[in-house]
Amino acid sequence: MKNRILYISYNGMNEALGASQVLSYLYKLSADYEYHLVSLEKPEDFSDKEKMADLDKELKSKNIFWYPVAYKTDKVGKLFNFFRLLLETRSVARQYRIKYAHCRSYFPAMVAYLLGLSYLFDTRGFAFDERADVGSVKRGSLVFKIFKRIEKLLYKHAAGVNKLSHEGKRTIENNELFEGGDKIAPITVIPTCVDLNRFHFIEREYTDPVKIGYVGTAVGWYDFDKTLLALQAIGKQVDYHFTIFNGGQHEFIKDRLQVFGIPDEKVHLEKVSFADMPRRLAEFEVALFYIHPFFSKRASAATKLGELFASGIPVLTNGNVGDHEYYIEAYGTGRILDFDRLEEYDFVNIMGSLRNRDTAIKCRTLAEKYFSVDKGVEDYKRLYTQIF
Repeated sequence: MKNRILYISYNGMNEALGASQVLSYLYKLSADYEYHLVSLEKPEDFSDKEKMADLDKELKSKNIFWYPVAYKTDKVGKLFNFFRLLLETRSVARQYRIKYAHCRSYFPAMVAYLLGLSYLFDTRGFAFDERADVGSVKRGSLVFKIFKRIEKLLYKHAAGVNKLSHEGKRTIENNELFEGGDKIAPITVIPTCVDLNRFHFIEREYTDPVKIGYVGTAVGWYDFDKTLLALQAIGKQVDYHFTIFNGGQHEFIKDRLQVFGIPDEKVHLEKVSFADMPRRLAEFEVALFYIHPFFSKRASAATKLGELFASGIPVLTNGNVGDHEYYIEAYGTGRILDFDRLEEYDFVNIMGSLRNRDTAIKCRTLAEKYFSVDKGVEDYKRLYTQIF
C-alpha cells in the first residue's frame, strides 16, 4: 500500500492559489503517495455542486481523496472554521489510520499538532507577524505574545519545515523570528513553483508602445498607488500601454487610475481565469508591481513571479521581499527599483535592456532552475523520505 498522507489546506482547491500551489504538486506526488486532502472551500465554490463533483472526480482519478469543508464568511462562522477543519481532519485521520500530515501554513499545522500527527510544517509566510504588519494585532500585546508562543511550538514539534525563501530561513536561524530558531530542525527552501508545461516561453516582437502588465490583487500586501507612481514616472519618458489582469477590485483600480491621472486609452482592465492566464501573458512585455516590504514579507515568494519568468517576462518591483532581489539582480531578469527615487531612473535605457529576447530567455532559464513544479515535486519527495 502506498504511504498515506493527510494534506491540510486553509485555501480552497477551487481557488487559483489552491490549483497552482497545491494541486499542481499533488497531481505529480500522488503517483507515489495516497493523499487525503482536507480543504476549506469558499461559499460560492462549495455551493456549485457540479463544479465540486467534477473536481472530486478528477482528484480521485489521481489517487487523491478530497474532503472539502465549507468556509464560513460571517463573523461567528469565521471563528469556527478552524474547529470544523480540525474535526474533519480528525475524522479522516482516524478512519484511514493516517500518521503523517503535510500542512500548508499555520492553522493546518495547529490541527496536526493537536491531533498528534507527524507533520511537515510548510509554512509559506510568517503568519502571525503578517497580522501585526497589517495592524490586526499589536506587537507586544498579550495576544501577539500568545501567537508567538504557538508559532515556536509549531516549529519545535514539526517533523520538518519548509520555507518559501532563503531570506525567511535565515530569519529563523538567526533567531529573528523567535528565540531558539537556531535549534529548529534543518529547514528546506522550496519556493512557490509553476507548471512549466502550462506557462510556456512566449516569443515576442517588441514594438511600441511598451506593454506593461500587472496581474493579481491590487490591495493587501500590494501597494497599487506605488505601482501607479512608477507608471507615471515611466510615462514621462516612454510611451506605454498598461494591461491589468485582476479578479475582483475593478472599481478600486478604476478609482486609483483616475486619481493618478492615467488616461483610459492607455489601460486595459480585465478578469482572466487561471486556465487562460498562460496564454494571456503574451500581452505583457514587462511586469510592474510593489509589495509592502514588511518584516513578514522576508518569508514570501510571490506566486506570480515564477509564472512571469516562465513566460519570459522581466519584472520591475521593489526589494526587501523574500528572495526577489536575488532572483532579479543576480540573473538580470528585471530591475529592483527604489520607489522613493523614481524620477532619477532612465526608463528609456531600462526598458531597452529588458525588452529583448536575451532577457526573456534569462527569465525562462531562471524559472526552470528555481520555479519548476517538477523540481518542487522532487524536493518534496526527498523531504518526505527524510521526515516520514
